[in-house]
Amino acid sequence: MKKILHIANWYPNKWDNLQGIFIKEQYKIFSEVTDSHLINVQIRDAKKLMEYKYIKYSDNEEGYYLLTSIKSNKIIELLTTLLLLWALVKSNYKKYDLLHFHIAYPLLIHYYLWKKIIKIPVIISEHWSAYHFNFYMPIETQKLDNIQRIFKQKIPLITVSEALLNDIQKLSAIDVFSYTIIPNVIKDKVFYYKKELQTEIPTFFIVNEWSEIKNPFPMLKAFSKLQKSFILKIGGYGELYQEIKEFIKTHKMGKRVLLFDKMSSKEIAKELNSSDAYLFSSTYETFSVICAEALSCGCPLLGPTLPAISEYTDGNNSILFKENNINSWMKTIDNFIQNREEFDRKKISEKAKKYFSNET
Repeated sequence: MKKILHIANWYPNKWDNLQGIFIKEQYKIFSEVTDSHLINVQIRDAKKLMEYKYIKYSDNEEGYYLLTSIKSNKIIELLTTLLLLWALVKSNYKKYDLLHFHIAYPLLIHYYLWKKIIKIPVIISEHWSAYHFNFYMPIETQKLDNIQRIFKQKIPLITVSEALLNDIQKLSAIDVFSYTIIPNVIKDKVFYYKKELQTEIPTFFIVNEWSEIKNPFPMLKAFSKLQKSFILKIGGYGELYQEIKEFIKTHKMGKRVLLFDKMSSKEIAKELNSSDAYLFSSTYETFSVICAEALSCGCPLLGPTLPAISEYTDGNNSILFKENNINSWMKTIDNFIQNREEFDRKKISEKAKKYFSNET
């Protein structure tokens, strides 16, 4: 059997057990079909100038970390490469047949140099929306050129959606290289259909790491104007979460809105199975694990039309709209409340399994 060494920059760790959890789930699946080992290689922000840490999480998962107060992107990229090479040597990389990198930047920023020394085939799995936004940089930026160079070496690529593949091809100005599309895996022992739902008051759920790209305010403003009875459950954390709480307080929505903070997978599954619909408010997604989790529970989706989500939605499991604004949200919520009984939650869940289950 082939032996694969997985290398991830984002991965659950001692500082953040939710970071890159979707990568952990993918790694588990790869581990079931081939001999696999994973190393988490990461530069972390700290007050000290430099501190090295090695952590063994399990027999097959290890972490190599450099904690530093340095802020320069160029130095961080260089330190990442040095830490990566150190981790590869310590992991005895020569005993592996393939190096599988989960998210290319910054781990592979200097691959064009060290590939001449470490002559083992490399493959990339990508999840990141930054490609869609050119890493939030002008197109002529040197840093962007360096990222483009990673893909111009035509490393075989796995993406979680066709939308993400198109983003990477556009950024790299490459149309043809070896690729496979493998959706994120959903934990089917946690997220699954339980029973048909009958809630007296229409109940909606949404959870996120709240940031600008997950803008919830058109949706919240629509609910603040809604005259019909409803219950809105909101979970998560992040830079906009306090602003969300203030909006709810200012608009006196407290009696109709329930707030959660960070939620475990089991807690999220419980809410999906007790809500009429899951809401998503993103301006862009490369896949959306939570939307796939919702469908796996048989919970319909409401939100704007986004290419990656459109790859696995239709009129039977969602209501999508073009413009992410207050009017669209109000019309969609009203439409759903009137027609919520038409959604067959069991069929929605069965279809989701064909996309996201461990077996698939």
